[in-house]
Amino acid sequence: MAQDILDFADALALERFWLVGHDWGARIAYFLGSIVPERIERMVTMSAGWDPGPWKTPGLPQARNFWYQWFMATERGADVVRQDGIGFARFMWSTWSPPAWFDESAFSITARSFENRDWADITLHSYRVRWDEADPDPRYRDLELRQQAVTAISVPTLLIHGADDRCVAASTSEGKEGNFNGGYERRVLPGVGHFPTREAPATVAELIVEFFQRSS
Repeated sequence: MAQDILDFADALALERFWLVGHDWGARIAYFLGSIVPERIERMVTMSAGWDPGPWKTPGLPQARNFWYQWFMATERGADVVRQDGIGFARFMWSTWSPPAWFDESAFSITARSFENRDWADITLHSYRVRWDEADPDPRYRDLELRQQAVTAISVPTLLIHGADDRCVAASTSEGKEGNFNGGYERRVLPGVGHFPTREAPATVAELIVEFFQRSS
């Protein structure tokens, strides 16, 4: 996915650009900030902190939040995702943020993407690779090794995290200043769960615009 972003930027002839990424998108931004910092002017990440090196097993409280990832690493869990992807996604939506943060109309519109025939396989493979339960695509091995060798990101970064995030706890993004040597800011939004752009869109937009306006 990081390579996709680079290819897209190249196709648009964007030498330098800003990045905004949530969850998987945040991890893509961190990846690009690690391997091509000269391309990224500034970046805003949401709902996921960053640590250098390979993936690390989280502490037990966060491991409990990640139960769905361990679930998908089993064949029985994978069968559930393949057979009832929309039900699986609905359960995630319902448990990652405070109650009643979304309505049926919003979910129904988004759920169309879960019907994509590739959605289950891509989702399962991504999480399984994360925890060494599947082989990564060898075409990107060099990129991965380059990223894992980076000890600090030099791109100015703003992290936005919901204080009531029940998927990736806000505590997991604390104390990351040492991982960024180009400037790092963290904003925690009270009463917001795992989806800041949906739960507090005006606040998130204001933070992003203000941060990017400080770009040189």
